[in-house]
Amino acid sequence: MLSFYATDRRPASERLARTLTGIGRELGRFLARRRADLELQRLSPRELEVLRLAADGHTGPRIAEQLVVSPATVKTHFEHIYEKLGVGDRAAAVAHALRTGLIR
Repeated sequence: MLSFYATDRRPASERLARTLTGIGRELGRFLARRRADLELQRLSPRELEVLRLAADGHTGPRIAEQLVVSPATVKTHFEHIYEKLGVGDRAAAVAHALRTGLIR
């Protein structure tokens, strides 16, 4: 079944309905082939740990010290976190994680 909204109250023409149905089918096929790309990527337990420490106000070097890893490793974790959450910086990552319940 096809439904669409328009500001024009006239019924859709047969041609428009066919066009929209075709677009919908093609879009469905396209998205089905890329389903894995559309799924949310889960943060690893270590990435969650890094994010929790950042939310507690710890700096990168302090996080590295607490986790007994290098600061470069913490930076890499943050890069992965940003990519997975679709954010650009630490503050946005923490805000997103708190807002969505990833961390408390």
